[in-house]
Amino acid sequence: MSEKTVKAIMEQAQVFASSWSMVGGPFAADDQLERAEDEKLELEKMVVGALEGSVGAPQDVGEMIEALLAWHKRQADQLNLVSDNAKEGVTLQLGTDDPVEIVLTKDMAKGLRIGLVLALERLGKLPISVSHDGDDDGDDLDSDDE
Repeated sequence: MSEKTVKAIMEQAQVFASSWSMVGGPFAADDQLERAEDEKLELEKMVVGALEGSVGAPQDVGEMIEALLAWHKRQADQLNLVSDNAKEGVTLQLGTDDPVEIVLTKDMAKGLRIGLVLALERLGKLPISVSHDGDDDGDDLDSDDE
């Protein structure tokens, strides 16, 4: 979750808390309870969105690139994890509704590892990066010449 999202949620929590603290008080508006409930719903929407990933959607190009880089790293990490565990005797489960289980033979494990190496090569290294203000290199977006 980005710092921007956390900050927005914390600000909304403060708005909700402030609104709620006025309910029933001498300075409360006639509809203060309704206002507080609206602020609570907004806060809940932001928290649920952040947990589901929608609030944390990139707001600018830098955030979009960071999100893409994070996604790419997760994909590569998952492929490496499967590759590291692709050994003879390991059982793979394919599907969820009506799963098919396959016990890897030595040759099957070797073939799976080869396939995963090819997948990792195909996934490759993304030719972009993000630099933040204050970084020494001064480039906002870099291209790799690989």
